This record gives sequence, structure tokens and C-alpha cells, in this order.
Amino acid sequence: MRKFLKVTAIVGLALLVAAPAMALDFKFGAEYRVRFYSNLNGQQATLGQDEGTTSQRGAQVRLRPRFDVSDDNGNITATLRLEIGDIEFGNGGGAAGTANGGSNGTIGYSSARIGNGSGGAIDGDGVNVETKWAYMDFATPWGVPLRWRAGIQPWYESKGMIVDTDLAGVRAYGKSGIASYEVGWYRANGGPCTNTAAPATFPTGGATACSTAVTTDNNFDFYEAKVGANFAKWLNPTLYYIYGYNAATNTTSNANVNYQTKPATSQFFGLATTGDFGFLRYDLDFIFGTQNGGAQGNYTAGGGGGDGRMLTQGWAADGGVHIPVGPLLFHVVGSYATGDKQNGGNSEAMPWIAPGWSGAGGLYEIVGGGGAFDAVDVTQDFPAGLWMLGFGAEYRPVKALWLRAMYGYAGFTSKRSNCAYNNGKVLGACYGASYQGKGYTAPTVVGGVVTAGGEGGMAGEATLGHEIGLRADYDVWTNFKIQGAAAWLLVPEGSAVQEYILQLLYSF
Repeated sequence: MRKFLKVTAIVGLALLVAAPAMALDFKFGAEYRVRFYSNLNGQQATLGQDEGTTSQRGAQVRLRPRFDVSDDNGNITATLRLEIGDIEFGNGGGAAGTANGGSNGTIGYSSARIGNGSGGAIDGDGVNVETKWAYMDFATPWGVPLRWRAGIQPWYESKGMIVDTDLAGVRAYGKSGIASYEVGWYRANGGPCTNTAAPATFPTGGATACSTAVTTDNNFDFYEAKVGANFAKWLNPTLYYIYGYNAATNTTSNANVNYQTKPATSQFFGLATTGDFGFLRYDLDFIFGTQNGGAQGNYTAGGGGGDGRMLTQGWAADGGVHIPVGPLLFHVVGSYATGDKQNGGNSEAMPWIAPGWSGAGGLYEIVGGGGAFDAVDVTQDFPAGLWMLGFGAEYRPVKALWLRAMYGYAGFTSKRSNCAYNNGKVLGACYGASYQGKGYTAPTVVGGVVTAGGEGGMAGEATLGHEIGLRADYDVWTNFKIQGAAAWLLVPEGSAVQEYILQLLYSF
């Protein structure tokens, strides 16, 4: 027995020595954020309405931990990124019961503990962990210059004008010489909800998880192809094409589990280019898009798309030049996006998927999606029906301090591109954003036709507003910043929209 064990040990040791070593590299990173915010007069429907009900103030905490594991040569990486937040201070809370003071003394919220904003009240407890990213990223064998990423992952195009979100899908990407290339498939929706606990509608769903039928081809998918080239430091163009196939939306009512027998489609053609001349950097994005039935495929008002849906078709551009002068960096930026002409037919508004645009060049704190802080959405995240021109500068007086000041003018491409305005056509025949403002009179409808209203406030105005924005980032310790922002949107009617942010950010 002793000889047998000895031989076994020798053979096992020999196998261990002969086998290739397998090493794994584990990485952990996170973003901890505590944010205090105050937004005055900033409700989109009543911009400039200086009443308490149109102002929002509070404090939030958000944590995004990230876990990466890979082999020792980077051929395969697995990533999991979670999100806890935004937890509003005082929102939801712990398991309130007799142990916390009895029925007359409880100040917790036992019935409001579920959701991404819960857990900010007494006991600090709540079910609020979300999945942000979860994917594998691996190289193609045999030396092929192509990597694959499968799972829930970020998808971003053209400064967020059409898409800036996280989606489940698969994409292949790579680079060879001066050329880069990418193809991708993303599933935005698996069809109407099939479980009775949530409304069987698309896209709203309900408070509980929305289960979908995996036995039926009633999905909403996007397919993307992209190619780029690094011709020179001053010329780096990228071309892309996105095709959307939406079989998840019912033809007319979108009110039951019957899926669309004739799927809605969408297409986007994009060109993006950047360059650096040394004395000047530039960027330019141009998009042409068309959608049958709008972003969700269920928009039918004034339809002319051949199946009762409205065809929405338009274009957008966003560009800027950035000029370094000593410790300063000057910005001159502009954007333009077509809007609905409200002419009773199809819509000319620039369509979108899931946008996150933050004003021209992505440099503004109020117009668009709210910039880096995005505490309160004052205007829409998409640029349809707006044009914008602005300028500003960045300054770093010392290594730890970064400052930026921006001014921007945002206007409507026409008074009809603001869907709050009505030109007497059938109600609802406008696709895009609606900015009502202070003093707005809602339309009066008789027999489906607007007889009065749709005017006052911002309806019919040429100007959305003038934005003045200030921002400062101060590096207190390694990877730890104190950030502040103050921005004002001067609207044509009512009081100025005001936004103030103080944020603590630890990111590593």
C-alpha cells in the first residue's frame, strides 16, 4: 500500500509539473457617488413655473461595483457591473415592525422597500441591486484580429443623439492596420408581457418583472455594422448603419398580447469623424434616420406609413471645434435636428432609439440629458426639433482643479417642432418633444379636432432658452473628487430654470 501511494504521488506530481499553469487575473473597481441637488422651476411641462411643485431638491447615493476576471493573456474576460441606486435620502426604508416602535411609533416604510431608489430611509434597508453590465469578452482563436462580447453591455453612438444605454446582445469588433470594424445584434424587447402580474402591454409592463414568450418570434431587435479608419491624426472617420426590426408592437392599439403581424422597421445611417491638427481639435456627427411608427413602432396619429403607422424621418448633426491656448481650452459647438412640421402627414422629426444627448457637444448641464450629473431631466434627451449654438472654455489653474464655463442658445427649428404648439390639425399629429412653459393653454378637442388652445407659454416661441453653466472638479485625494455645478436656463416665459449640484465621487 505504501509503495502504491508513493507511486501515485510521484505520478501526480509529474502531471502537475507537465501541465500548463492556469493563472487568473481578478480586478475590482467601483464608483461611489453621493450627490446633493437642487433644481428650481425645472419641470419640462411647465418650464419657468416658479412654484414649489415644480422644484426638486434632495440627496442621493449610488454605488456601481465592477468585477473583472480574465486569463493571464487577456484572451477571455468576464465582467459584472452592478448598480445600487439612485437611493434618495429618506426614500423607502427598512422592515418596519413592532421591533421598531410598534404600530403607533414606526417611522419606517415596510411596504416601500423594492426598487432602485429604495433604502434611503430609517434602517437604510431596501431591495435595490441592479445589473448594469454582465458580459464575456473573448478573442477569436488562430490569431484572427476579432473579439466577441456577449451579454448585457453598453451601446453608445454619436454623442448619445440616438442611443446611450445598456442592452443585451452580441457584438464582434476588431482592428487591423488603420481600419476598425464592428458588427452587433441587440435585443431591446422580447415582446409583450405574458405574465398576469403585469399588464400585458409593450413597452410599459408593470411593477413586477415582465416575462415574454420565447416560443414566438415577436422580438424587437437591432443590428449594427460599423467601419472606421485612422487615416491620419487629423482624420478619423467612422461610418455605421443600424437596422431595427420590431415585431413586438401591435398594429394599432398595442393593448394586448397579439404581436405585430407586419413588423415595424427603422434604419439609421451615421457618419462620425474626429481630428487633431495640434492647434485645433474637431468632432462632427451626422445621422439620418427613419422609423415606421416612431421609436416604439406604435405611433399612428396622422399615419402615412402604409400600415396605419406614422413614418418618422429626419436628420441631425452635432459638431464642434476645441482650441487649446496655454492652460485654456476653448469650445465652439453647434447642433441641428429636424422637427415635425405638423403638416398632417408623416413626421419630419429626427427619430431615436434610447438617447442620452446633453446639448451641443455634450457639454451642457440642463439642455438635453443633464450632462454628467443628470439629476433632473428638464428637457428631452434627444435633439429632435432643436438647434443649438454655444461656446465656452475649460481652465486648469493647478493640477487638482478643473473648471469649465459654457453658454448655449437653444431654439426650435420651427414653432411647429415644439409639439405643445398646435396648428389646428388633428390632435396628436406631432412627433417629438412638447415644451409647454408657464401660461400654456391646453388644446380643446371637439370630434377629434382641435378647436382652440395649444398656445401660450412656450408654444409658438422660437427660443427654448439660453443656458449658462459652470462646473468645477477638485481632486482631494487619489481618485476622489468633489464636483460642483451651477446652471441657469433663461426661458422666454416665466422664471429661470436653476440647477445646483454638489457631488462626492470616488472612482477607481
